[in-house]
Amino acid sequence: MTKKKIIVLSGFVATIVFSSCSSDDDHSSPVSQLPKMPNVSLNYRASTQAVTLARDVESEGAVVSKKKGVSWINNLHLAGNVIHFDVEENWNTTSGHRFDTLEVSVKGTVIGTICVTQARNPFSSTRLPWATNDALYIYEPISSFELGGLELTKRVYNLEKTTKGKDSYKNYPAFAFCIEMNHDPENNMEWYLPSLSELESYANGDSFSGTPLARHNYWWSSTDDGYNGGAYNLYSGSIASRGAVSKYDQWWVVAFRNRRIEE
Repeated sequence: MTKKKIIVLSGFVATIVFSSCSSDDDHSSPVSQLPKMPNVSLNYRASTQAVTLARDVESEGAVVSKKKGVSWINNLHLAGNVIHFDVEENWNTTSGHRFDTLEVSVKGTVIGTICVTQARNPFSSTRLPWATNDALYIYEPISSFELGGLELTKRVYNLEKTTKGKDSYKNYPAFAFCIEMNHDPENNMEWYLPSLSELESYANGDSFSGTPLARHNYWWSSTDDGYNGGAYNLYSGSIASRGAVSKYDQWWVVAFRNRRIEE
């Protein structure tokens, strides 16, 4: 079943600009430009989208097109001030996300762009280690105090900066799986490795029956105490526990967005 998202783009200028998913606007053109527009960020499911622009550009002779011409965005058309399109399910497991830029043009002049980005399935297809031998924090905690999953994922992403190139998020495969689902993790980290408390909250404490977590018995969290990483361990019929296991161990990973799993 598809779902529909309506995004209203008013006259404000968005503070987040995705340079890798946009085109340069010709502001010297006499054609009135549309405001800068935030991206459309989607999960891996197929969906039908409707993006509402600030004004009726169809009456101005505008057309909308895909910059990269990808095949997973289709049935693209403009009706008044609304852009309609369908998005196919993202089956890719080797790349964290995919994207294209929708360009709104009048007589060959681009007057506005919209980045459409789609993450992969939030469940890892294989088990992954928390950290590798190359990780600086294989035997010490990344943070001296407990952080939420989003905050700690951001800290792992920034390790290359904070360690002056001595470490990288790529040395933390469980985190890397989640980080690479983001189109612009530098400015907008949406997908992240959840903390133990977030996993417990999602699973209703000790009851995980009926949740997607029931498909495997061990899930990595972002929580760690130095030598060990925090794993969410499911056993028997409905019991769960917090597990402290070696960071070398390989367990399943699920990325959260907005403190939940997006199935």
